[in-house]
Amino acid sequence: MSDRQTSRAGMALALAFFSGMLSSSLPTPLYPVYISLYGFSASQIMAVFGVYAAGVLFALAFTAKVHIRTSLYTRPLYAGLTCVLLSSLLMMFADNFMILILGRFVTGLGSGILMAYINRSLIKLFDTEVSNTAALTASASLILGQAIGPLITGEIVHRGFYALKTPYIILFILVVMSIFGIWRSRLVINRHCTTVTIERKSAGAQSYRGLCFRDVIVCCMAIFLSWAMASTFMSQGPTLARSYFNVASVQLVSYSLSAFLLVAGISQIVMRKKHHYSSLKIGVVAQLAAVLLALSSVHTKAPSLLFISVMLEGFAYGAILVGAATIVNMVARQSQQHHLINLLYIVGYVGNWLPFSLSVMMDHFTQETALNAYLILCSILSTCIFLSAYFAVRCQNITGRTRKN
Repeated sequence: MSDRQTSRAGMALALAFFSGMLSSSLPTPLYPVYISLYGFSASQIMAVFGVYAAGVLFALAFTAKVHIRTSLYTRPLYAGLTCVLLSSLLMMFADNFMILILGRFVTGLGSGILMAYINRSLIKLFDTEVSNTAALTASASLILGQAIGPLITGEIVHRGFYALKTPYIILFILVVMSIFGIWRSRLVINRHCTTVTIERKSAGAQSYRGLCFRDVIVCCMAIFLSWAMASTFMSQGPTLARSYFNVASVQLVSYSLSAFLLVAGISQIVMRKKHHYSSLKIGVVAQLAAVLLALSSVHTKAPSLLFISVMLEGFAYGAILVGAATIVNMVARQSQQHHLINLLYIVGYVGNWLPFSLSVMMDHFTQETALNAYLILCSILSTCIFLSAYFAVRCQNITGRTRKN
């Protein structure tokens, strides 16, 4: 297959993953609209948020146990895109709680299936390259989809242009385009894995040396806290900025969160040039600094410190994601255990639930006490992850020197 065909297939997979991730964040600005129109309670909206994550986790757990031949990878891709297509129709006409719940669960199923098999397809597609192209493509599509969704819907809601239907019409069109793109590139996506050449083994020997399941555990730990911190800023940030840090401007908070995701995307591009473990280490250090800065901002009630913490966490989010995804992709390819890719994203989505502990603490204690307790917990976790990454790199270096001798 030509490089042009491979690039076209990669773009089709990226668009499909982008569409799946867009579906995950697209309804976020609509939740207040649902509350005002249909009288949904806050607990019902929280249930809608949780059922999406449940759908993703169910799909990832199921696909981890299902073996599909590499020559048939387009089938689960069609299934995932069909779920997103169906969910867009359900959400477009959701006028009661049960349809909304069903629509979000189907969205989660589609996102989970796409997350599993697009990552596997990208690994197979770029298997002859000594690079992290597959990991970068997947992580960039994930972040862009999650970042652009609220911006699209927020602008539509602001302008009052058929707010409950227009976002899902846009999603529907993107999914149809994705299905067409996957169909056109089906021969490339379904081609058999080529035998890794000796030249590639030689060129990539240093990158692969010493990687094992221990490194996957370190990556999962880093992803867990990274996604937990990102979810904390995205879900609790606007409320805390207004009530605790006295930031009255809603636009300023929204722009800060958009900047957070933009920094995360840029850091992926920058850290792509680094060695995968260097990217992970730098991200883990930046994450620890971000948590400590956030803790300091709580004590001083300084919005400027919080803003710096959010930007630093954005950098850490991108660096950890591209580094961890590359390492897990390598281990999965070496061991032929592609379910490890599912494991990484399962842990990440479980991390999204950590901020619920902050909500519970805020219900029973003052905001300052709850924030201090939550951020101290995150600081301890971040320190443990930093030490784990440090010793993992040290063991890898010792193993590399031993094999060399």
